[in-house]
Amino acid sequence: MIFNIKKDVYGLHVKVKVWNRNLHLRLHRNYNTAETSGIRNNTEDGKRIPFFDFDNHLLEHLIPELRYLQEKHRLSDFYVLKSSQKPHSYHVICLDKLDYEEWTKILNESTCDKYYKTMPITTDYKTWVLRSFPKLDSIAPKLIQVIKSKYQSRKKSKPHYLFLKYHYGVETKVKNLDNLSKIYTTYYDTLNYVKKPKTIKQP
Repeated sequence: MIFNIKKDVYGLHVKVKVWNRNLHLRLHRNYNTAETSGIRNNTEDGKRIPFFDFDNHLLEHLIPELRYLQEKHRLSDFYVLKSSQKPHSYHVICLDKLDYEEWTKILNESTCDKYYKTMPITTDYKTWVLRSFPKLDSIAPKLIQVIKSKYQSRKKSKPHYLFLKYHYGVETKVKNLDNLSKIYTTYYDTLNYVKKPKTIKQP
């Protein structure tokens, strides 16, 4: 018999395994959510581009990890965004078009948020989303760094590149873009971690 209990932002998790039987319970109050919108990593021709969501990462440790993944898998430039005013939280986008198996392999090698790795598979049509606009008291993500790469041979998503160019002001010239035109967006509820400080009235 194996018994495990833990608590995180999604509630209290209780897992019990007896022989080949598994029980998983989750107890939580109503989630504190906010409405927002973002872009999906799907392309019109059935590929995925790499999207990562990192929480509680020091940038000085995250950049070497990204360079390692870039070198190991011969990926092109990585675009690093500060995802909100919450400390040490980042989004990362790469424009390379990958098949589903290769993308999930790279994702699982990373140290990005564990729920970001698994929840889209069962709850969001096997598509990964990154927030692109403000939500409640959280500011919109902002581009802070481009990690350049010598690997530029993979075909890249032109719609995602144009979104980076016009929404985030990316000035990098990109080679080997496809000829597609559609980018998928979504409007959704997400957990709200940032609350605007209360104003204290002066006497």
